[in-house]
Amino acid sequence: MTPKLFTGLTVAAVGSLLLAAFVHTQADSWSAGVASGAKLVPNLQKDMARLSTITMKQGKQAITLERKGEAWVVKDRGSYPVQAERVRALLLRLTEAELVDRKTRNPERFGLLELEDLDAKDAKSRLMTLGDDKGRPMAAFIVGKRSVEQFSAGRGGTYVRRPNEKETWLVNAEIDVNPAVNVWVDTSVFEAQIAQVKRVEIDLGTEKVVVERAEGKPANKDAYTLVGMPDTKKLKSDYTLEDLVNAFARVELEDVRRAGTPPAADKPPVTAIYEMQNGGRITMKVRSEGDARWASVEATGEGDAKAAADAINKRVTGWEFRLPGWKYDQMFKKQADLIDDKKA
Repeated sequence: MTPKLFTGLTVAAVGSLLLAAFVHTQADSWSAGVASGAKLVPNLQKDMARLSTITMKQGKQAITLERKGEAWVVKDRGSYPVQAERVRALLLRLTEAELVDRKTRNPERFGLLELEDLDAKDAKSRLMTLGDDKGRPMAAFIVGKRSVEQFSAGRGGTYVRRPNEKETWLVNAEIDVNPAVNVWVDTSVFEAQIAQVKRVEIDLGTEKVVVERAEGKPANKDAYTLVGMPDTKKLKSDYTLEDLVNAFARVELEDVRRAGTPPAADKPPVTAIYEMQNGGRITMKVRSEGDARWASVEATGEGDAKAAADAINKRVTGWEFRLPGWKYDQMFKKQADLIDDKKA
């Protein structure tokens, strides 16, 4: 081998090494090796008896679940009860979650995993903090996007990062961090049996809409009439009144708060009364606060209707429920929303 050829090969080899190093540095590889299976929340199972609060934040939205004896409640919603099985499922995943794969340390790439700082513009990251019965933090971590079926069919993972750290990880569990109230509570405000509906009255303040069911007719599109509909008008469709009645069959909350906020003087509440054939009655008063619609509910009944009324009141008394906007629009119709002019 000539000196000239040897020198050329040496330069090429060094160049290749420098290029590889440059590429590796710029790429900041997403995977830097498999971890040893360290727990995401060490000792959580051992310290479970001390766990008192679970706080979740995303953007301006936040929620704290608090343990009360054997039950869990939404601390910042007047201690409204939480569905215990949802908390159990979350804690089981946190107990089992392991750091299985180290990811990027480049802050510029955190957003791709939804692990950016919470105060970053348009941040999708979420923060979970676990607190003990003395008010001390037990663990805190930022939760990012999920990696669907990362480990097997039906079993995915989640990207995480501890606050103020650059290290990011993939854990072997799907962790649900959602600060929306309706993710954690039983969303049902009340359910009514359509087959038992006798009459629906909607009082909008400026007008009343009353729908009645003909005696002995099954609950279908042919059973209902709009009281006081002018002879020159017709229903918009054969299903208009049936759809209105069905809108009250199941009412679900979007948010909840303790009752007691005084209504705005310039926005009196609207009212819907749902009457059943057995004499039971459900009254819902809804008031507007900006774009929000807050409902209070009361049920009454005697005889066979009393047990159903008591069950509803046990759940709703002392609370106001924020209705989804689309649900409010389904229920509180003006007469003009239901009828059209007859063709000449």
